Amino acid sequence: MFTKKMVGVVFLFILVSLLVACSNSSSGGDVEDLTIPENPEDITGDITVWAWALEANYLEKDVLPAFQKKYPNVNVTVEHIGVDQVYQKVSAGLSSGGSGLPDVVQVENNRIHSFTDEFPDAFTNLSALGYDEHEDRFSEAKISGLKDQDGNIIAAPRDLGPVGVIYRVDIFEEAGVDPSTINTWDDYIEAGKKVVDHTGKYFLGTDGDGLLRIMMQQQGSYYFDEEGNLDITSAAGENAARVLQEMKDNNLITYTNNWDGQVAAMKNGEVATQPGAVWWSGTMLEQMPELAGKWDMFKLPAFEEGGTRASNDGGSALAIPSSSENKVAAYVFAEFATTDVDSQIKALTNRGLFPALLEAYEEPIFSDNQEYFNNQPFFKKFADTVENIPPVNHDGAELEVRSVMGSEIEAFLLEDKPAIEMLEDGEKQAAQQTGKETTE
Repeated sequence: MFTKKMVGVVFLFILVSLLVACSNSSSGGDVEDLTIPENPEDITGDITVWAWALEANYLEKDVLPAFQKKYPNVNVTVEHIGVDQVYQKVSAGLSSGGSGLPDVVQVENNRIHSFTDEFPDAFTNLSALGYDEHEDRFSEAKISGLKDQDGNIIAAPRDLGPVGVIYRVDIFEEAGVDPSTINTWDDYIEAGKKVVDHTGKYFLGTDGDGLLRIMMQQQGSYYFDEEGNLDITSAAGENAARVLQEMKDNNLITYTNNWDGQVAAMKNGEVATQPGAVWWSGTMLEQMPELAGKWDMFKLPAFEEGGTRASNDGGSALAIPSSSENKVAAYVFAEFATTDVDSQIKALTNRGLFPALLEAYEEPIFSDNQEYFNNQPFFKKFADTVENIPPVNHDGAELEVRSVMGSEIEAFLLEDKPAIEMLEDGEKQAAQQTGKETTE
C-alpha cells in the first residue's frame, strides 16, 4: 500500500515531468532538449521580433497574417527599429548576457560573425531544431555564411542580392552597343568607350567598395580566405584592380560620393549602367518612375571567356538569440517566414525583397515580363545566376575592412592612387586596424 509520503513523491514526480514537457515544447532552455510539436496549435507563447524598413513590413504585413492562421496560439509583435539601432541593441544585449534581446532578430549575412566571433553562443543552433532539412532549398553561397564553425545553421536565410549589370536600353541603342556581345569585363570596357564617346557622360558610378567586392566574389575570392586571414591582394583582387584601373584610365567611371549621389547619377542619365544587386529595382521603381521601359539587365561580365558571371551583394537572415525564453515559437516563426513560398513572393512583389528560397523562382512572377524593365523577365534573369554565386567568407571583421577599402576606392578615383597600391595599402591598414594576419 502507498503511504501518504509515497503518494506525495509520485505526485511531485508527475508534476515535474509535466513542467519539463511544457518547457520542451513552448519555452527556452537547452536547445538540444526542445522538440517541435507536430500539431501547430500545441505551440503557444508570445514572441518579439526586431527588424527594419522593408523586412519589418514584410514580417508584419505579409508573413504574420498567414502565420497566425497556421499557429493561432503564438502571439507575435514585430518592432520596427532602425538598422543601426538593432545592431547597437544586440551588441549591448549580448554584452550583458542576453538581457533585453528579442526572440527573433533580423541580421545581415555580413554581420552574423561580427557577433559570433565575440559571443560564440549568441544565437540558437537552428540545426538542432530541424532547420537542416531546409538546407538544400537555398544556394550554397547563402547558407554557408549562416553556419558556425561546427557547420550548424545559426540563422534562417531570408533574402539575398544576386548581381547583374542594369543598363539603359535607349542609350545602348543610340550608341550602337548590343548587350548580348558583352561577355567579359574587357567587352564591357569596350562597350563603355562607345557609350562615353556617344554621350559625353560616364558608363558607371560608384560610391564605395561594392564593385570591388562583387568582382572578387565572382572569382570565388573575397577580403578574407577560409581561415579568416586578409586576402585583399590575392590574384582575384589584382584582376579586379586591373579592370577598375582600365575603367578609370578611359574615363568610364565616376565617384558618386554616397547613396543619394549614385541614385541621382542613374536618374539623371549621368551613367548608363549600374553593376549591382537586384534590390536596386525597388529604388528605381520608387525614385525614377519616369524611366520606365528604359532599363534592362545582362549578366555580370566574366574575367575570361566562360568564367563565372554571378556574384552577390547584400541579404539578411533571421536569428534567434540564445537568451530567448520561447525558442520553439521563435523557431516556427523564423522557419515559416523563410520557407513559405507564398510569403517569399509577397516579399518580392510588395517590398522588392528578392527571396533566397530557390523554389520561389519557379513561381510565375519570375517568368513574367516586367513593364518597367523593357518588358523582359527581369527577376528571372537574376534568379538564373543564384546557384552559380561562389560562397565566400564574411568574416566578423568585414565591416571594418569595408570601411578601409571604401576610403581607398575614394583615393583611387579622386586622388589618382594606382589601383594596385589601393589594394596593398588597404590590406596593410586593414591588418593594423583588425589585428588580422594576411594570407601567405
